[in-house]
Amino acid sequence: MNIISLKKGLRKIRKISIRTFLINNKLLIFLSIFLLVGIFFGAILLKYADSGVIKLINVLFLSDLKKRFSRTLLEVFVTSISSTFIFVILSFFIGLSTWGFVLAPLIPFARGICIGLTESYLYSAYGVNGIILHTVVFLPGIFVSSVAVLLMTREAMKISNHFSSMIFLKNRSESVHNSVKLYLVRAGCIVIIVIISSAIDLVSSLLFSRISSFVTI
Repeated sequence: MNIISLKKGLRKIRKISIRTFLINNKLLIFLSIFLLVGIFFGAILLKYADSGVIKLINVLFLSDLKKRFSRTLLEVFVTSISSTFIFVILSFFIGLSTWGFVLAPLIPFARGICIGLTESYLYSAYGVNGIILHTVVFLPGIFVSSVAVLLMTREAMKISNHFSSMIFLKNRSESVHNSVKLYLVRAGCIVIIVIISSAIDLVSSLLFSRISSFVTI
């Protein structure tokens, strides 16, 4: 009976924890939906992309595995951090505008399109091996960097909404100075997450750079 009661108690705690997480992170979940929809669209759009678009994907994300594994570690790191930082910096400046909370969801959507295009390219170029390499080489860094983009977008929406409330609703419950200061601190923490994601991407590329059988197909 005690074991049964313990299991029931654990289930209740798990349900409460999930419910609490969903309630406290509604905005983050909302933005995650835009990211997932973007991935779906990106996967489809590759069919209609020309050679110029595919070349741009290869340059921005080093999705061409032969080129990725032939680059220096510094080049891989710089490319990885640049491909994420552009979304973070756009989110940052969007947050400083009064209408940024309307435009901010487009950032994870665009990020998702890029991820979807990369995934589709790897599959079309390398087949099943492309999926395997995407999982072990790209996905760890993509996951962490996507979290960083979602967090930055959420903060951008929050502060933009705060600015809008101050201007249009005359709500001055919190000073602009304190809001911007907190925004800068959180943005700094998110930049650290971006650096970590790029380091993960670098390590993944280093570990699997010698698997030539996958990339010579």
